[in-house]
Amino acid sequence: MFMIYNIGMFLKRCARIHKGKTYQSWWIVEAHREKGKIKHRYIMNVTRFTPSQRKRIVKLLRSPDAQLIEDMEEFFQEGVGYGDIVFFLYQIRQLGVTSILKKYLSRKALSLTLAVMLNRIIRPSSKMEAIEWIKETSFPHFCPLKEKDYQANRVYEAMDKVYDDLDNIMEDFYQLSEEKPLFLLYDVTSVYFEGRCVKKAKNGYSRDRRPDRPQVLLGLVLNEKGFPIHFEIFEGNLKDSETLQGVVKKVKERFGLEKGIIVGDRGMITTNNIEAIAGESLGYIMALKHEGAKNFLREKRIQLELFDKRLPLTIFEEEGKKYILCGSEYRKERDSYVFNKLLEKGKEALEVVERMIRQGRLKKYEKVIRRAQKKLTESGATRYYDFSYEEEERKFTIIEKENEIEKAKALCGYYVLKTSEVEMQDDKVEEHYKKLREVEQVFRDLKDLIDIRPIYHWIDRRVKTHIFLCLLSQVVLGRVRKRLKEKGWLGKKKENTLERFITLLGTVQLGEFSLEDKTILRVQKKNPLEKILQRIFDLSPSHLARDTEICRV
Repeated sequence: MFMIYNIGMFLKRCARIHKGKTYQSWWIVEAHREKGKIKHRYIMNVTRFTPSQRKRIVKLLRSPDAQLIEDMEEFFQEGVGYGDIVFFLYQIRQLGVTSILKKYLSRKALSLTLAVMLNRIIRPSSKMEAIEWIKETSFPHFCPLKEKDYQANRVYEAMDKVYDDLDNIMEDFYQLSEEKPLFLLYDVTSVYFEGRCVKKAKNGYSRDRRPDRPQVLLGLVLNEKGFPIHFEIFEGNLKDSETLQGVVKKVKERFGLEKGIIVGDRGMITTNNIEAIAGESLGYIMALKHEGAKNFLREKRIQLELFDKRLPLTIFEEEGKKYILCGSEYRKERDSYVFNKLLEKGKEALEVVERMIRQGRLKKYEKVIRRAQKKLTESGATRYYDFSYEEEERKFTIIEKENEIEKAKALCGYYVLKTSEVEMQDDKVEEHYKKLREVEQVFRDLKDLIDIRPIYHWIDRRVKTHIFLCLLSQVVLGRVRKRLKEKGWLGKKKENTLERFITLLGTVQLGEFSLEDKTILRVQKKNPLEKILQRIFDLSPSHLARDTEICRV
């Protein structure tokens, strides 16, 4: 490893012509005399450097106090995280997020906001831990923050500045989608808290399996390209279906939609919601709930085996709507697994009552019946089990409703879509419904990679800002995943995961060298992702040099 420190050298342009085309390269060259003749010693090829970087090199080379240091190892002080910081700052800027935040935030607030996002993407932690972590990376070299600014309270102040203009920031962010959406993919998840001071935090159905914690519901709308165009926070004890109508109206007004199709999962399909969607002159594609689908197939006397090889297929149509039967082997395996778990839960619930009777803790008929009914209802398996109790013999019998169980097993793997789009081909309806997986992927990223929960903020405005910044961070991650997948790197090998990609980025360090009372910074030359960054993200080593402006805050 060598470094230009101060020496009388110059930058030389070399050109050659091949097949009528001119190819040029740039070199740092040292001139010296040999037997009375001037000769050139080529020190370093800087062709891949940007023009602005080469101008800086020229300025450095003109210094009269020049010397060449070929080995910098003995001057090394420490290395800090660099590759992941620079890469994601660049991605945030490319997405357009940096320019939006710049419109509303001071440089200090912007720097702290970006620091929070980087922490969520690279190493999620509390705000206090995040600020200590970011100080030990290369981030301070790209922002105007002073030592006194690296405090959790300054982060909270920056979040409050974001909240002050959050409506405008969100509107600008949604407009990055560039065009009016046609399909609105909507789903809801729950996010739980530590603490009980937030107004909207209520105990309700927890997708995080934390019914003991208050939560809010996060409603998210993506367009057909998978880009967020609306998010909203609801009280944690609402039903999914109760969140839809207001969202539809807001998205329609924001984009001035004259037509659009709401795509929602089972929890969204109610008569009131469908009427509200129709009232906004929009269409819908929604799945019937499990029980609703089963009842519908029974009522219409649909024989599933007749359609098994031709799915998806319209099985019933009436004025302004049609029902499409869909299914797959993958879904059959998944539905069977879920259904068997339900049967186990129902049986275990009744076995609890059976043990209590055996142990003498339950004896009287009325108490046994009430307890058994309560346990069975809580398990959700009342359709598939019954029970009987003979008080004199203290005999409790668990009864399996075999006919109902067989019918339910036969329906595993099938689902029914209801849509207003009667002219749309059945396979297209199913295709658009399956895009709800993109919303589910966002929720998985928010919970598994971004660590959106548990939320420790106890002030409503900071909860909303926290969720929004987490969402921005996920959009950046989603953009990176999409590029890696499109170019064939993600999944090519078992170990090629998004998490490993981030880890490898973090191995590229910024070295700090101390030389004659001066501190010199040098980016690690070895980069395990160099070819991938060039091929997939069009980032050359010169783009990752410290003096580039691509990631400047």
